[in-house]
Amino acid sequence: MRGDEYGLRIIENLCSRGFSDSLWALHEFEQVPPLEAVLDEPEALVPAGLPGCELVLSLGLPKELQALVPAIASSTDARAVISGICNQDWLPPGLRRQVEEELEEAGVAYAFPKPFCTLTETGDPLIDEFARRFGRPELRLEVRNGVIRSVDVLRGAPCGSTWYVAEKLVGLPVEPREALWEEAAKAHHVYPCLGSMAIDPELGDTPLHVAQYAIREALEKALGEAGY
Repeated sequence: MRGDEYGLRIIENLCSRGFSDSLWALHEFEQVPPLEAVLDEPEALVPAGLPGCELVLSLGLPKELQALVPAIASSTDARAVISGICNQDWLPPGLRRQVEEELEEAGVAYAFPKPFCTLTETGDPLIDEFARRFGRPELRLEVRNGVIRSVDVLRGAPCGSTWYVAEKLVGLPVEPREALWEEAAKAHHVYPCLGSMAIDPELGDTPLHVAQYAIREALEKALGEAGY
């Protein structure tokens, strides 16, 4: 990970949800080498002393360091990689395909959710163990007399925004729906969501907006299950 707010927020959220014991090591990159150097000799740039692990999380790395991920996975004997892409500049499509090919050749499973809060189970046991708790939001609501009385987060965005939005939903009427959506969107912004506000050509929208749609869809699904 890089030492900025994005990676640290995700690590703090994982720890606050009871997963601190699952974190074997945390490495923050202080310098970004030229992409050409990474592509020519990635093994020489892998940090020394990284411990073995099963799953590598790449959090907010620029493209130069994303290109190191296969070498890092090899160095740590990791069997899976998750790299959340909340900014298109982190892992452009061409570089992503190259990283995917290298991981496939090494027999390492991978997921590159864009944005990170759209992660769902892929069929790989290691990725799925993470994705069952963190990824595309899933909620369970208790609604009485048309008012949301409680919200349980069954799966939340890795950054923690889903839990924040859930708190803000309690006490709100479920109708009019547009007003409820507006309150959810407001909480999502205030947290704030760290997804890019630049249009991503692959998404046809901004990562921030896609993340916002994900929480709205989770809210609507939970309301339907609650009979509303």
